[in-house]
Parts: sequence; structure tokens; C-alpha cells
Amino acid sequence: MAQAMIGRNFVKEWKLKELSGVAKTKLKNRSFERGRKMFAAGGCFACHRFANEGGMTGPDLTGAGGRYSPHDLLEQIIDPSKEINEQFVPVIVKMKNGDLITGVVVNMNGDRVTVNTDMFDPNQRVNVNRPQVESIEPSKVSPMPPGLLNLMREDEVMDLLAYILSGGDRNHSAFKK
Repeated sequence: MAQAMIGRNFVKEWKLKELSGVAKTKLKNRSFERGRKMFAAGGCFACHRFANEGGMTGPDLTGAGGRYSPHDLLEQIIDPSKEINEQFVPVIVKMKNGDLITGVVVNMNGDRVTVNTDMFDPNQRVNVNRPQVESIEPSKVSPMPPGLLNLMREDEVMDLLAYILSGGDRNHSAFKK
């Protein structure tokens, strides 16, 4: 769970159908400021680029509003392992000695593979000698933790959704009062 969510209490285990239904009528009169606050509280900036801010270990979400419907975006957040962007698929490196290294390959050069093992810290890297590698397989588990919305109230989830879909534009129609 994102460290930024520490201190927040469990609200409920949100279901896609429920939030998708709410989004059909409640993506108007949203709060840009609270949406941005929820993006930060959820730890999204740690991995995702958004409106020229944030990390680079996950997909840039600035244009998410042009790619996703509210339903599809909610599905990506609620079930992040259902469909992992191919550029950000983590790998499982199985060493011949039995060790496992999980992360994202950031460099392959000659006999060396460099793996980022901590999505919150791009400097957490492990160098592996390819002759010592038994296999490198794509992981079926997204590095994005599931359940991020479970510590948010319904209105906070809707503000977050509006914020992402707006591309960071505080003049977007979702924020008009």
C-alpha cells in the first residue's frame, strides 16, 4: 500500500460496477484540489507522470482522459494486473542458484541485465550477469498495488477520477460549479 495512505482508514472494498455506476452521474461539480490531493495520497505521483510531474516507472497518465472511459480507468485502478502496459511489465529473473529477482529491466547490455527492484526508487537497481540467469519471464502481477481506492470515500474517488480524466486541467468541465 502506498506510504502516503498511512493514517487513512479503510472505507470499503470498492467494486467496479458500483463505482462505474456512480461515475455516470457524479463526475460533475468535482473538486480539482481534492482530486490532486487523492492522486498524491494514493502514491500515484511516485510512479506515474501527470501534467509534467511525477515518476517514470509507470505509464504517463496525462492523456488518460483521451484513452479511457471512466469505467475503463476505474477498472485499471481496481484491477491493475488485468492488463499491464507492455512497456512497464515487471519481470521475474530466476538465477541458476535459485535466487529470484523481481522488477523492471532498465538496461540490457552484453552479459549484463540491470533490473530496477523498487518502483518507488529508480536507483534501487540490481546488476545481473546473464550467464548466471536461468530464465527471465514477464510477471503477471502489476507493480501497482490493488486496493488503493479502498481508503478513499466515494466523493474522493470521484474527484480523483475527474482529476485524471481532466489531464490536470482545472478548467475541465468536471470542475465547473
